[in-house]
Amino acid sequence: MTDDPTKSIDLEHADRVRVGVTRGETARSIGRPRDYPDRADVSLEPARDERLLLSLNTMAGDHGTGHADIEFTLEEARQLRDLLDETVREMAEE
Repeated sequence: MTDDPTKSIDLEHADRVRVGVTRGETARSIGRPRDYPDRADVSLEPARDERLLLSLNTMAGDHGTGHADIEFTLEEARQLRDLLDETVREMAEE
């Protein structure tokens, strides 16, 4: 067991992630992404003021990157947990 408070998982199907990815650091674009990730991971770690930080990192090719951070209050994190649990349970029953 490590002392790192971050919990992280690599996503099995990174190609199903829909976060915009840009090539290089100079281009900014609005609209649909031009590339989809080859690799993606989701991590969770404690944030400031009793919040939970969910980060999504994606990589496409050599230079394409995408990143999203979402801070949840503890109550919001519990609601997300319950929603995920309920959805997974319903899908398993089908």
